[in-house]
Amino acid sequence: MQRRYRTRALAASAGLVLALAACGGGDSEEPAATSSGSDSGGGAEVEKPNVTIMMFPGQSYRVPVAVAEQEGYLDDAGITLTKVDQPNNLQGMQGLQATGADIGVVSTPTLVQGVQAGSQGAFFCGGIDVLQTTLMAPPDSDLPSTEDGADWEEVLQSLEGKNVGIQTPVGSGLQLIFAEALKEAGVENVNYVNIGAGFTVLQGALESGSVDVVQANPPGTQSLIAADAAKPLIYMADGPSAYADYYGSAFVAPTSFIEDSPNTARAFCDAMGQALEFIKDPANEDAVVEIIASETGVEPGVAKEVVPTFEDFSTELDPDRLQTTFDAYVDLGLAKPQPEPTVDSLVMEPEG
Repeated sequence: MQRRYRTRALAASAGLVLALAACGGGDSEEPAATSSGSDSGGGAEVEKPNVTIMMFPGQSYRVPVAVAEQEGYLDDAGITLTKVDQPNNLQGMQGLQATGADIGVVSTPTLVQGVQAGSQGAFFCGGIDVLQTTLMAPPDSDLPSTEDGADWEEVLQSLEGKNVGIQTPVGSGLQLIFAEALKEAGVENVNYVNIGAGFTVLQGALESGSVDVVQANPPGTQSLIAADAAKPLIYMADGPSAYADYYGSAFVAPTSFIEDSPNTARAFCDAMGQALEFIKDPANEDAVVEIIASETGVEPGVAKEVVPTFEDFSTELDPDRLQTTFDAYVDLGLAKPQPEPTVDSLVMEPEG
């Protein structure tokens, strides 16, 4: 498997990075939250808050959460988790509200669109620097591939009139940014089919012929390749600017959660940072492979191929890169000019 299907690490300049995780380790001198979920003012009996987190099943961004649980980082922070699935039929910010979740993972355009539509939420902790999407076709497809020497424009132009399996509904941020990527290549006529993001669903859609192409993210990308069930066409972050130049996705929460429970928000983000350090330490590879396999359902051999993709993960957010992304989405028509999407309005550092 070539490197572009495994990782595309982007280093953020230290002078430009906004660190949203609390300093230090997972232990905190002040309690995370009271039993009611709001901060303790001092001396009150402290219980572990139960935080509800919304995530798509089987996605690799679940792994840092699972590592933080297994290695005790969340326990040290005084946090227990309830996990709920993100609905396939709702835009991410709507899903956060519908499930009653305290925390989720959404893409940058999804956050902007949701807030502009009236959702109250903000990024409070970093996630993935890029959109790790690979377009996959059936293994016997005659569609061009960058692996065979085609350029990204040729690959996307070959999708004219095709059925494309997408992960989120038409009108969601991810679908619109994909449409802009196609438009950048001169393609406007494709048929979108919302099939979700699970590996088995992706494989089934390709095998049945209900779609010509699917969007895949780790570990689905690696699973399809390992099973010889799909042919990779292009890693989108190596192509159109809509994927190559802009920030991907991050941990989001309702503003009320960040304001009412800032200690819990900071402690959660710090635990994610500890989990990523654990994942990126080569000495822990066997343990990480086991967790990836357990959390996502892939075979250990596939899980090992997923490990390098975590180089794209960080609990830090680069404000300049984010603002460039917000501005570009307005220019592309993915976001409205007003209310203006800015780092100040869409990123919240928990106080305290």
